[in-house]
Amino acid sequence: MRALMFLPLLALAACTDYGGEPVRPGPGPARWTTLTGTVTYRERIALPSNARLQVEIRDVSRADARAPLIASTTSQTRGRQVPLPFTLRYNTDRLERGHRYAVSARITEGNRLIWTTDTHYELRPGQGSMTLNLVSVRSDQPGRPDRPDRPRPPRRR
Repeated sequence: MRALMFLPLLALAACTDYGGEPVRPGPGPARWTTLTGTVTYRERIALPSNARLQVEIRDVSRADARAPLIASTTSQTRGRQVPLPFTLRYNTDRLERGHRYAVSARITEGNRLIWTTDTHYELRPGQGSMTLNLVSVRSDQPGRPDRPDRPRPPRRR
């Protein structure tokens, strides 16, 4: 009868690894959080029905380098007007201690940029919502797609 009492302990001992390298836990599950808010502008100008809203979080710690993208969301406005709500999920494990992060937004019509943020909107740890104010972008040449990431050459007079 006593032998039967030790049988479960024997089975447990057989499953235990006594040699080799220790088992290291893998990286934990990603920690996701959500930033919600609205995008708006002051002017009373209607958006085109095919406008597209893009909201991004970027690491802006280095002034001499392109800011790495942390998270982005894009949505069609489908005729809705400002204020436009947004929801942006991002992985908090991608945020490094001591770095600075900025949230920006832009509204485009096709390839043409029509509204964008021109102010630094800092993402603070634990921040859950914010309002982003946009400014109009005027294109000097109709039909030419704007390239906000490249400086425009000077106009000839």
